[in-house]
Amino acid sequence: SLDELYKQIYRYINSQNSIYIIGNGGSFANASHIAGDYLKTFAVGGMKLKISNPLDNSCFLTAASNDISFEDSYALLFDSMFDKNDLIIYLSGSGNSMNLVKCARLANKIKGFYQVALTAFTGGALCKEVNLSIHCKIDDMEIAEDMQLIIFHYIKQKLCQNQTLKLSHNLMPKYEKRTMDDLVS
Repeated sequence: SLDELYKQIYRYINSQNSIYIIGNGGSFANASHIAGDYLKTFAVGGMKLKISNPLDNSCFLTAASNDISFEDSYALLFDSMFDKNDLIIYLSGSGNSMNLVKCARLANKIKGFYQVALTAFTGGALCKEVNLSIHCKIDDMEIAEDMQLIIFHYIKQKLCQNQTLKLSHNLMPKYEKRTMDDLVS
């Protein structure tokens, strides 16, 4: 499953299509962290990777939740943001968050989206709605959220080691000074 997720993300490097990574609570924070981490890494390498957490805009999230419903907050983005052939990645401990499940179900009706869910506990309804389900059989929300970061850091490192991408931390001298040379930078 991790190899398949790696292949899917690899397909989106230098693509016109986008990767949207979404979740709630700690998974939302992880989605923002992962999107920012990948965006910086590929930008430093001179490559395009359109990856984001679309609800990082708290104005949209609170307005949509208040005026329509929180359950529809992600599904609303199909008309304004999501395009066919985009990759949608759901991060969820339970796999039963209604706003994520409704989004996945709508994507299935529209067709043309590749969807991945990374879940824990029983996997929930979300696992049944996606093309690729990565289910960590863990009954602890905090460890489930830790697994999300571990998996995406692993995949990013694997992408960076891919010879055709030629990504290297050598492109970041301040990073090298802080981490490898143990200098304040």
